[in-house]
Amino acid sequence: MLQGDASEVRRELARLGLSISPHKISRDLLTTYLQVFPVEDRVRCVDKLGWHEHLFVTASQTLGHSSEKIVFQNSHAVESAMSVSGTVEDWRESIGRLASGNSRLIFAISAAFAPALAKIAGEDSGGFHFRGASSSGKSTALKVAASVWGNPQVYCRLWRSTTNGLEGLAALYNDGLLILDELSQIDPKEAGEAAYLLANGQGKTRASRHGTVKLSSRWSLFFLSAGEESLMSLMSRAGQKPNAGQEIRLADIEADAGFHMGIFEKIHNQLSPATMALSLKEYSSKYYGAVGMAWLQKVVANQQSIATHITDGIQEFVSSVILPDSTGQIIRVARRFALVAVAGEVASQYGLTGWKEGESTYAAYKCYRAWLEHFGMEGNREDRAILAQVRAFFESHGASRFDNVRTPNNERIQNRAGFYSTDDAGFRIYMVLTEVFKKELCQGFEPRTVARVLMNEGWLKPATDGMPTHKPRVKGVGTPRVYVFTDKIWGGE
Repeated sequence: MLQGDASEVRRELARLGLSISPHKISRDLLTTYLQVFPVEDRVRCVDKLGWHEHLFVTASQTLGHSSEKIVFQNSHAVESAMSVSGTVEDWRESIGRLASGNSRLIFAISAAFAPALAKIAGEDSGGFHFRGASSSGKSTALKVAASVWGNPQVYCRLWRSTTNGLEGLAALYNDGLLILDELSQIDPKEAGEAAYLLANGQGKTRASRHGTVKLSSRWSLFFLSAGEESLMSLMSRAGQKPNAGQEIRLADIEADAGFHMGIFEKIHNQLSPATMALSLKEYSSKYYGAVGMAWLQKVVANQQSIATHITDGIQEFVSSVILPDSTGQIIRVARRFALVAVAGEVASQYGLTGWKEGESTYAAYKCYRAWLEHFGMEGNREDRAILAQVRAFFESHGASRFDNVRTPNNERIQNRAGFYSTDDAGFRIYMVLTEVFKKELCQGFEPRTVARVLMNEGWLKPATDGMPTHKPRVKGVGTPRVYVFTDKIWGGE
């Protein structure tokens, strides 16, 4: 900055209160003085919070030992969400005590510990979404999670943002927990893209004013969300169809724990779920941040021993919850839940939570089961979506848009989708024209993928050459290329 006109340096010094002469000679002398002044103490400046090799950098301090001093310095103003009020004991005896016995609260708090372990474990970014009715306690779970790191009033953010705004937030919460409330406030058209953006850990590629490619923002984080509807429901309002990749990046968890108390399973000595929520809210506004800083100090000081513990813990959790035929999608999400479970257990071993051994693991297991019940256990999620869409097409149009192949053009068919014949058992064998197949049955999916899935399920009858299409002779039409469906489209659920 000093090798150019040094205007940025002068601007920052002026912002900090230095009076600078408007005369060019004086400005040049100031620049010269800054360039030639002998500097004995040097520091290495980093422009991103979080892990830098074996050090963890926050906006106010650097944790860990290094031969050189590391200081966070960014060209943009950074409002640190991390702050401290009270002690670890205050937090443990209030929030930690009330969270015990409540799977969603323990899971949310454990999710706050987990991001600091993600790089050590080599795990990807990802999110969790508490879905439920109003006043079910979703926001309470977010507040207690936020209290690990700072004042919930400052730490918790809203989904009400553009994807560009979320990109800036993600960079600010690198190696940390980003908390976003009220999913329904984001533009439904941008919801799917936002889930991808946050979980993929990389911002958009942009050009500089000189036309060159600017370095994209990069981050690693977990994000915790809440709302009255799921990502799938929100996207459907915009006429969009979420794919499996988007859904597994934001794992949807039913907020209601099933005890007729919303998110709570145990209210301890509180009079009601409402007073329980009020107590947690009050404690969260009084005691926050200390337990997060203590956690970072422990993690930084014990990185090597923790790494082995994490690897073993993740493997043990995943092995206990997945089935032999579980898909890669399910295993990927299971590993994210596993890291949360391990983080909570390690934090408890360090005396930070006050929870019993295994309590965090059990909470993660219950939340994982809630996610799996919503996501579905059988087969690939995208494959099941394809099958459901194809079956829905025949349920809607099987009797109205297909012409009898033996007597075509006898009936008045509007917007013809193809032809049908009848087998010996009386089932209709549908023959779908290729353009209808691509535009309607495959809407939102790659046609080759759809054909592969349908053939694997036995819904499509392959031709003699193994290809998915046939060329039957149809009176008065010729030999159109069609996809021939079997009666298996009506089988199963």
